[in-house]
Amino acid sequence: MNISSFHTHTWLCKHASGKPEDYVAQAALDGCSALGISDHCPYPDPTWSGSRMELSQLPEYLNLVTAAQEKASFPLFWGFECEWHPAYESWYRDFLRAEMGAEYLVYGSHWVEENGEFWYIPEYPGAQRLIRYTEMTVRGIQSGLYDFIAHPDIFLAGYPKLTDTIRSACRDIIYAAVDANLPMEINGLGLTRTPLIGDSGPRAPYPVREFWEMAADAGATIICNSDAHRPEDVLTLAHGARAFAKEIGVSVQDPAEVLPFVRASDKTEIS
Repeated sequence: MNISSFHTHTWLCKHASGKPEDYVAQAALDGCSALGISDHCPYPDPTWSGSRMELSQLPEYLNLVTAAQEKASFPLFWGFECEWHPAYESWYRDFLRAEMGAEYLVYGSHWVEENGEFWYIPEYPGAQRLIRYTEMTVRGIQSGLYDFIAHPDIFLAGYPKLTDTIRSACRDIIYAAVDANLPMEINGLGLTRTPLIGDSGPRAPYPVREFWEMAADAGATIICNSDAHRPEDVLTLAHGARAFAKEIGVSVQDPAEVLPFVRASDKTEIS
């Protein structure tokens, strides 16, 4: 069985450990078919500076992924996990992709803007914030900048009871992804977080069964990734995400088999 993951972080983001070569070594032991390194992107200003590499560290990141590619016995890709904000559209498209040569960009929607400040949506829920968050997330999906959306249900960590309003937000995000033909990720890391009490009892903050049932009903392309922040989690969390999908009866595809940049690459053929 092929197993790949395209959501992997390194020590440079300030909240993970390990270098790309450490993840490659562990992935080889775990039977990896393809891997992507996607650390949080740097920005040209201090925005979100506490949870991503500094711009000055970008050459080091490129050197580390290049060295890891030389050691990998499977296709290894590299890119960035990015937020969405219109102020950085050119940064993502013209700098990270065109100038730096990032092979892919991941859309991770964590924050909502309010009065010029950014708030982490799971920790600062609220009806109006949810509306703004959903509108922003949909705009990010529609931007055409990204190759897949990571943990699209992460906001539900702050909304344990799925009211009609919250289900509507889920549908807006899901249908935007379906319309954009953008794969959505079941995130294995979320399954390791402290459970909360949902409508049907204890559940992980994310992934959330109801969200993924809606996504499957809508015909979404669903993939599984680890969101590894430690080398030992490089593929185990992706296996966990697959087990979650199987348990709730949702069909998933291996990312390496559906992400266009993988299929279009001239790297070693996926076995």
